[in-house]
Amino acid sequence: MKWSIGKKINGVILLAIVLLSGILSGLNYYATKGNLLEAAETKLMSDLQLSMELLNNSVPGDWSITNGSLYKGEMDMNEAYDIPDQLGELTFGNTMSIFQNDTRITTNIIENGERRLGTKVSEQVGDVVLGKKERFIGTADVLGEPFQAVYDPIFNKEGDVIGIIAVAIPVAPYIKIAASSATQTIIISLVLAVLVILIASFIIQRIIVRPINRLRDNANELADLNLDVALYEAKGTDEIADLSTAFRHMKEQLTETIEHVARNAKEIANSSVALAESSQQTNETASQIASTMNEIASGVTNQSEHAEQIAGMMRDTIAEVEINLGHVEQSLLNAKQSTVIAHEGEQAISKAIEHLSTVTETVSYATDSIQKLGMRSEEIGGIITVITAISEQTNLLALNAAIEAARAGEHGKGFAVVAAEVRKLAEQSKAAAQQITDLITDIQAETSVTVRTMESNLTAVEEQVVIINQGGEALKHIVEKVSETESGVGQMKEAFVHVNENSQNVQDAIQNISAIIEESAAATEQIAASSEEQYATVAEIADNTTSLAEVADRLREEVNKFKM
Repeated sequence: MKWSIGKKINGVILLAIVLLSGILSGLNYYATKGNLLEAAETKLMSDLQLSMELLNNSVPGDWSITNGSLYKGEMDMNEAYDIPDQLGELTFGNTMSIFQNDTRITTNIIENGERRLGTKVSEQVGDVVLGKKERFIGTADVLGEPFQAVYDPIFNKEGDVIGIIAVAIPVAPYIKIAASSATQTIIISLVLAVLVILIASFIIQRIIVRPINRLRDNANELADLNLDVALYEAKGTDEIADLSTAFRHMKEQLTETIEHVARNAKEIANSSVALAESSQQTNETASQIASTMNEIASGVTNQSEHAEQIAGMMRDTIAEVEINLGHVEQSLLNAKQSTVIAHEGEQAISKAIEHLSTVTETVSYATDSIQKLGMRSEEIGGIITVITAISEQTNLLALNAAIEAARAGEHGKGFAVVAAEVRKLAEQSKAAAQQITDLITDIQAETSVTVRTMESNLTAVEEQVVIINQGGEALKHIVEKVSETESGVGQMKEAFVHVNENSQNVQDAIQNISAIIEESAAATEQIAASSEEQYATVAEIADNTTSLAEVADRLREEVNKFKM
């Protein structure tokens, strides 16, 4: 079942009226009941006062218990039924009971044709009335019906509670009056509810349902893509007027949006065609770039391998250079030692030449002396002393010559022989100085031989001097060449050091180049991969562009469905 807004509002109003009526009826019932019970209590107090006055007037005297019975003055109250019956008639149906202590001894309550005697008050009533000596007002059950009762203590002249007098009125009549009042309230509320619903339904139909139905029709037109519909304009400043204004704004915004979407769809379609052509060209370019970058990457990889080979050869070259540098350093050391030795030999030959010159001079002098000795043999006796001195000097020179000859080595052997002979001759001359006289003839003969020998030795010594001079010149050239060799080896060492340093620099540069080539290779591979990704992206863009063009066409078709 379809419920319209009017029915829903009427239902809500009806429900609210029913709830309100029920609440009001309940409040009325309990308020009326409370008021009636208060009136009953007031009546009870009045009836109690009336009962006490009736007793005091009818039966004068104090209350007391005599021989186990309750007395009022001289009258035994046990089974004194006239007083409660008379009070019941005066109060139109009230009940009255008198209790000795807590036991009922007289009453006008009759159950099954008999008076209800011997029953006891409740514990609650006994505690208040007998214990606290106070009045108790409350509800009591009389023959199965609720009664509003009041219990008042009975005092003897000493002030002790010796009994209870109770008056009760039925509650049912008061409850009936309250229920009747509540029923009337409900009936009146329902009648008013029907009237309110009818009036509200008419008002709601005019000011709510009808404008909403108009707006619903407008919404259906807009839902059918009809933006040319004339919208309902509600008057006033309530929510329906706001809703009507919102519909107009929605129509204006939809119209503007659809027009904007139509223009954008056309522009998207045109742009999609241009973008598809650009994507195709970009796709071709990206493919060429990817192919070129792959070739470059391959070339860079080859360069990296060649650079690694070159680096390996440079490492071998550096190792060879270091080995040769060690050889060159050893050669430089040997050259320096050779230079020192050559200089020492040159100095030794110079000294030998100097000594040979001395020896030559000595031999020449000795030859002259011997010749003079041969010519002046007659004067030998006179100059024995001179000859002795000359012999000693000759011996000394021969000794020096032998020393120098020994120093000259192989080249001084002949000179050593001559020096030995000269020494021997000097010694003989010295030995024979004492015998010169006897040996003049022998000396002269020996002098001739000696002269010839000395001349021959002098020639040999001179030839030896020439040979030594030639050896000295050769040794001097050797020293010069050795010095040049040492200098060349030093330069060669420096060259090898520079070659080693340059080789190290070249190796470092090759390693840097190799690293750069590897980085370039990696970068090139990344660029190639990026180019391939760009190629794939451009292809995807081309596909998306085609899809975009199709979407733009469908969008224009959807936009054309609107009635502008």
